[in-house]
Formats: sequence, C-alpha cells, structure tokens
Amino acid sequence: MVSFFGFSVYNEQDINCCWLIKKEERPRMEIGIGDYVFHTHCGVCRVEEIAPLSGDDSGMLYFVLRPLYGDEKSTIVRVPLSRSDSLTAPMNKEEALQAFKECPSARTYIYVSDSKVRKSAYEASLKSGLVKDLAPLLEGAFQRKLKDGHLNSMDSQFVAKATPIVYGELAFGLGIDYEDVPEFIRANAKA
Repeated sequence: MVSFFGFSVYNEQDINCCWLIKKEERPRMEIGIGDYVFHTHCGVCRVEEIAPLSGDDSGMLYFVLRPLYGDEKSTIVRVPLSRSDSLTAPMNKEEALQAFKECPSARTYIYVSDSKVRKSAYEASLKSGLVKDLAPLLEGAFQRKLKDGHLNSMDSQFVAKATPIVYGELAFGLGIDYEDVPEFIRANAKA
C-alpha cells in the first residue's frame, strides 16, 4: 500500500450564494445547473437544478445535487444557497497530481492504535470532508486491514464513508474511472 499523506487540496474558502471563490487558486465561478461541485459529506456531485423545496412557500432556493460516486449516488442532496459553505470546486488534475508528489514513503505505518483518538480523528475528518484530512486516515485503515486481514466495525464504517469521497474526487480530478483510482495510486505514489 501507499500513503496518502500530503494532500493539501483546499485553502481557505469564501463562498457566497451561487458564487464560489477559491482564494489564490481559481477565479470566481458561478455555480449553475450542470456544474460539478465537491460536497463535504457526499463527494463530487452534479448540480441538477436550483429550486425551492416542493410545498415550501418561503422562497428559499436550494442546490439540488446528485452524488457521482459511492452509495450516495442514488440519492438527491439539497443544499440551501444561503448555506453553501459545504460546496467547493472539485479537485482538478494539477491538484491531484501535486498530491502524489507530496506523498511520503509507503513504508510509513499510519494507523492510529488508540481507538478513542482514532474515533475522534474519523469524526473530525468526516465533518471537514477534506481529502487532505480523510486520505491519511483511510490509508491507515487500509494498512490495518492488510496487517490483520479485517477491520473492526468503526474502521469499516469510516472506510465506507471516506472511500467514495476521496476516490471520487481523485477520479474526477484525474479524469479516470473510480475503480481505477487504487491502481493509479499504487502506480504513481512513492515507494
């Protein structure tokens, strides 16, 4: 296995309504129907529409998102325009390739042994939804599975939630199939 350390994909963000700004990285972009966004809890999603909830007369508008990867891809996610801080631009190819250049040796064992510390780390990384937070913990769980042949319930749940987020964003950014991400990582990360 190879390590995912070094993912530094996101900088501080300033998000307002339909506008997405990534400081120092990308110009201002409008989020519209058909665009792809990264949602901190669902991964890469396609914006299906911008609409109010049916039966809601308040006039509040929502981004209606369809996740592209994982178990969530058959669901619809609604994010109020006024609370779009969970949406960012997906990783691009340059960012994904840069992440691999920053990966340390695959020989580094990164599994967090203390279950309470690991649980807190899992919860914090899932809350942030950032690949740079999720990837090292995901790699540690994979290393543990290789070592022991199985994962406990807490690790399995984390892997099930984090894998589609991390692999989905990498697949989208690199322009490869989701299923090809593990092989790409093995082929391109430092030994």
